[in-house]
Amino acid sequence: MTTVKTLVLLLALAPPVEVEEGLAAKYPGDVGLRDDPSVLLFEDFEQEPKKAAWMKPGGWFDQEFKPGSGCEVTDQVPAAAGKRCLQFNLKKSKQGSGGMFHLVKPVDTLYFRYYRMFEKEWEWPKGYGPHDGMVFGGTWDAPTKTDLSIYVDFWQSADTVARIATAKQKIGYDGWNDWLKKRDRLAPVGGNGFAWNRSKPDKIEPGKWHCVEVMVKLSAPGKEDGAVRLWVNGKLVSEYSDLPLRDENHPDLLLNMIFLAPYFHPGSPKDQVHWADQIVVATRYVGPVRKP
Repeated sequence: MTTVKTLVLLLALAPPVEVEEGLAAKYPGDVGLRDDPSVLLFEDFEQEPKKAAWMKPGGWFDQEFKPGSGCEVTDQVPAAAGKRCLQFNLKKSKQGSGGMFHLVKPVDTLYFRYYRMFEKEWEWPKGYGPHDGMVFGGTWDAPTKTDLSIYVDFWQSADTVARIATAKQKIGYDGWNDWLKKRDRLAPVGGNGFAWNRSKPDKIEPGKWHCVEVMVKLSAPGKEDGAVRLWVNGKLVSEYSDLPLRDENHPDLLLNMIFLAPYFHPGSPKDQVHWADQIVVATRYVGPVRKP
C-alpha cells in the first residue's frame, strides 16, 4: 500500500499537472457566466452584494458590507476579475472579521469555486486552522453541527486542503479522522482532511490571487459512492469517489448552502487584510477565470 508520505514524495517528483479548463473558459473574465444554466450562484462584487434575512434565500446573510467594517467591497486592489472584490479587515488577536452564508438550490452534486488573496506582508496565525470556505448539506445547527460539512482550509503552511465532518450522521464529527487514517488517506496537515492523491497543491503566495474549487457528489443513502474533489489554481490535487457522504438515516440530504468565513483559531498576530472574489456555485466544474 502506498503511504501518504510516499505519495507526497511521488507527487513532488511527478511532472507538472496541467490546468483544467471548465465552464469559465466559455466566458472570458467571467462575463456572462452568471447566466449559464449550470450556475446556481454568482458573486463578483461588481455591484453591492444582495442581502437576505437569516436562513432565507436570495442573498447573503449574517454579514454586513460596510466601509471600515469587518467586510467591505473595494476597488483599491486589482480584482481577480472585473474592478471590485471583497476585503476582510482582520484585526490583531481577532479570529475573524465576518462570515457570509448563502442558500442555493438543493442538489446532490455541487461545485464551489472562489478566489482568495492575502496581503504581501501576511503572517499566518500560529495554531489550528485556518478554515476558509464550506459546503453544507442537510440540516444545520452550527458550522460544527451539521449533517454534512465539506471544508476548504488554508493551513499555516500555506497549503490548501479539503476536510470533512458529518456531526449528525453515523460517522460523526471526529470519526472521519479514523476513517481516512485507516485507508491511508489522511492529509499531512490538519485533521479530517483528504490527502493530496493527484498532485501537490500550489502554496499560497501573499499578494497573488489563489483559485480554489471543491466538488461534492453525495452518495446513495447507505452506500460508499460519494465523491469529493479539490482543485487549486485549476489543478486537481485530491480526488476520492468511494465515500459514505449520506447514511441510510439521511436519504433526503441534499447540498443546500455555502459559507465563506475565514476563521483563525489562535487569532491574528497583527492587523492585516485579505480578499475574496469571483464566487461561483454550479452543477458543473467551473475552473479558473479565463483572461479576456
